[in-house]
Formats: sequence, structure tokens, C-alpha cells
Amino acid sequence: MRMDSDLRHLAGRLHRSSGVDAHPMRLDTPAAHSGDEDAEIAKATLYASTGTLVLLLIVLAVIAFGQEAMHWLGVR
Repeated sequence: MRMDSDLRHLAGRLHRSSGVDAHPMRLDTPAAHSGDEDAEIAKATLYASTGTLVLLLIVLAVIAFGQEAMHWLGVR
């Protein structure tokens, strides 16, 4: 899948440290990626969030339908 490999590539670039002893969570290290890379990361994050939201809505719909079906069948 192309999107999966793109997300892995972007995640690798996002988490790559910028120096030998640079800690990835330090706030004083400058960003090592350009605006285009930031846009790609934002797009990948949006795709992942949207996919997660759709999956959650499907699961909730299936649960609600299952409860209604049990009610229709008279299961207690």
C-alpha cells in the first residue's frame, strides 16, 4: 500500500533527531524539515485521523445495530 509506506517514511523523518546528541523532545532544537515536509506530515496526520474516526463510527453503528437486533429478538 502506497499510503502506508508514505506514512512510515514521514514518521521516520519526523522522529529523526537533528544532531549527534540532540534529544528528539528538546524544544530548543530547530526544525529539520521544510514547509513542504510539514504539509506532507499534516496531510498524513489528517488521513490517519479521518480513518480512525470512520472506523470508530462504523464500530459504534455495528454495536447499536446489534443492540437493536437483540431487542427485536427479545433477548434479555
